Formats: sequence, C-alpha cells, structure tokens
Amino acid sequence: MSRAYISTVDTKTDRWEVPYQSSYGDKLSFEFSYLPNKWFKKIHKQITIECMSLGKPSVETLYRYNYSLKRFFEFLKEYNLKIMDYADLSHQITQMYIYYLQQIQLANSTRSVAMSALKWVIEHGQFFEYDGFPEGQVFDGDEYQALKQDDVLRTRYIPDNVMEQIEIALKKEKNILLKSIVEIGIDSGIRLSEVLDLTEGCITEDFTGKPVLYVFSPKNKADRYIPVSNRVKRAVQLLEQYSEVARKELATNYICLYWQKRNIRYARLLQKIFRDKLYRFVKKHDIRDNDGELYPLTFHAFRHTLGTDMLNKGMSMFEIQEYLGHESLHSTSLYAKVKNPKVESEYKKLGFIGMIVKEISDKELGQGKNLDTETLLSASLPDGACQKPINNEGKICSKFNMCVNCPKFITTPEHLPIHKDHLDRLRANREAYMAQEYIGTTNHLETVEYALETIIGRLEAMQSG
Repeated sequence: MSRAYISTVDTKTDRWEVPYQSSYGDKLSFEFSYLPNKWFKKIHKQITIECMSLGKPSVETLYRYNYSLKRFFEFLKEYNLKIMDYADLSHQITQMYIYYLQQIQLANSTRSVAMSALKWVIEHGQFFEYDGFPEGQVFDGDEYQALKQDDVLRTRYIPDNVMEQIEIALKKEKNILLKSIVEIGIDSGIRLSEVLDLTEGCITEDFTGKPVLYVFSPKNKADRYIPVSNRVKRAVQLLEQYSEVARKELATNYICLYWQKRNIRYARLLQKIFRDKLYRFVKKHDIRDNDGELYPLTFHAFRHTLGTDMLNKGMSMFEIQEYLGHESLHSTSLYAKVKNPKVESEYKKLGFIGMIVKEISDKELGQGKNLDTETLLSASLPDGACQKPINNEGKICSKFNMCVNCPKFITTPEHLPIHKDHLDRLRANREAYMAQEYIGTTNHLETVEYALETIIGRLEAMQSG
C-alpha cells in the first residue's frame, strides 16, 4: 500500500472516495463526518494516511475499521458520554462499551471488528506517542472473550430441511450467475469475496484427475488450492462461458460479471449486489424456516455449514483450517460447537494438487512465463520445480518438506528415478526417515508416501506413452 491510493483524494474533506478495486466496488468510502470534533477528525485522517503508506493494516481492513468505529461514537452519544480526545478514555468506558455491544443485535464477528477498530486506533496512537491518547492501559485483554457468544454459530448453520429447499430451488433457478455462485458456496465454503475474485483458469486437476480450485483471499492476502466437487467445477466452467463477452469488453480475467440494465454495460458483481440477489432468490423460491418465516440466508452460512460438516465427519482442525483458509485455529474451533451427521464424500480426504508435465517449458506451463536461466535456477528442486519463482510471487515457501503434495510443485519424467529413490528411502526405515526429514506425524508420512506412489505411477504412464 502506498500514498498512491489517496493521491487523488482531497484529505481536507470528511468523505474520501479511495480508488481501490475489490468485491466492494472500484472505490472504498472513508467517512469522518461522524467524529465529534476537529481533533478526532485530524488524528483519524492522519493515522489512515500513515497506515496506507505503511501498508499495514490493509486498505480493506482500514475501510472496515473506519465504518466500524462509528459504533463507538454512537455508544458515547447514547450514554451521554463526552470525550474531547482519546486521553479521556478510561477502562470503565471501554467496559461500558463492551456491555453496549453485547446488548445490540449484531453478529459476533461484527462485535469483534467494532472492538478491534477501537483498540487499533488507541494502540497506534500510544505506540507513536501522539498527544491526546491514554498514557496507561484502558483494555484488560478480555474484551473478545466477553463479547463471544457460544450459541452464535448455531444460528449460522443451515438446517437440513432448509438446505433441501435451497437445492430444490437451485434446480429451478435460471439465473446462471446466481445459481453457479451459490453452488460454489455450498460445496466449497469459500468466502463471498473469494468467489467474486475468481478468475479464468482457476479450476485445474490434481495428480489423480480430481478438480482443484485456486482461491485467493482478499481478507488475509493469501492463496490456496482446494479439492472441490464436480459441481463446483461445472459451476466455474459455466461462469467462464457466461462471462466470456464481458471479460473481453472489460479486459479482465474475473468471471463473476453481469449486465447492468440501468447503465447498459457489463460490470463486476459486487458483494452488496449479490446479497440483494440472494435475498430475492430466497423470496422467489419461498425458502422458509421451521417457524414458517423466510429463511435469513447469508452466503457466509454455507461456509459455517461446510466447516461443521467437515469436523463432524472426522477431519482434523488443521485440515479444516487449511481448507477454509482460516488465519488461526480460533475460527476453526468454533465449529466444534455444532454437531450434524451430514457428510460430503468429496471432502473426506484432501488430495495432492501439483502438476506433472513432460518438460518445464513455455509450451507446457503456458505462455507468458519468463523462463530464463535465473528463473529456472530459483525454481529448481531435486525432484522437479516450484511454481512460486516461475510465477514471480517472490514468497518464501512455508510448506517445508511438503513439495510432493504442494499445489505449486511441478515434476517431469526425467525426475522419476529421484522419486523412486525417495520412496525407497522412506520405506526402508520409516523412523529414521521421519527424523531426517523433520516429519513429526505418521499421518504426514503416509501423505508423502501416497503422493510419491501416485506421482511415480503417473510418470511411468507418461513415459510409456
């Protein structure tokens, strides 16, 4: 992030339209008019500019903090509390704010973001020793625990009878865009922002020929490859076909595009537009809960439902964390609060999702790769190559000793002897191999072994023609 995002903004105004392409739209609105006096407006603008220049937190997080902090000043007004600057903030006031957040009807995550926004600005001001900030601690560290509600996830799990209604409705639904996105959400559990950021070619296959989806998370700026159902594969392919004309006209690779009747043009589908479409989908197909009320369906509920089902069919917390792209196990652990016997066979075992090619070249890996000597050297491995340097990602690999079942791993028939030797070493002395290769669990070892068996089989088949 840099000052380029605000170079066209008049920072003296109380509303900034910051140009930023995301599933929120092509700009993010920063509002400062709700702040009670000149000091608050000045300091919040200053901190926002500084954070955009530093790139931490991300501009989307800053955007969420900006509108979430409004709740704190609404709280002050409702409780008739007046503070001239943050130095007037006390531990008692923050505890009152927690009580206030507990009483209003908000999702647990919304409460947490509201608290995070306040803590962020206070801690930023204290760290840089700005005037007008508390000298001592006004938070005790238990804020999030106090805000947590154990039953909140239960309301986000979609009951089986409602899911049956959704599936019936999908068979009748003629809107390809809506239908495809909902099917992807149900079967993959990816976030709405991740679906709307899917691009052409995001579906590939693993070593066994099963479909794999490439997902980029705007939330934590990380990517992952996940095995998905054939229904997700078909839905993505439909979106690619559906968006072909729009992609050419907009010169983009995004596949969640639609025709705007009012503006007579194609545009990216935004979160707020999709949420409205989802509400109308529920109303159109008369999807109701046990009380006969229209079901309050949210796209994120598909994610919670899948996460709960994965847990209840025996997948480990770590597998679910990696699959759903959780930054910490805290989010994953919440799924343990809900039990349901439903099991989807596509997710019973996470597979390997690398690439087997005849040779590492432009022809095999696609056009536009800068496969010069330096790039190939940085990408080379004893048993293949890594796509990270080839794709110019410049990241340090965090999957130590997991190359054989990493989505960015590439191998060729010329590496077959090395793979066979690797498997022989593993089988000769499993305990010594685990110690030598820093493998800590039998499950990890078995995953590597099965991956090697699969790779060897595929390479031998390729060699024999």
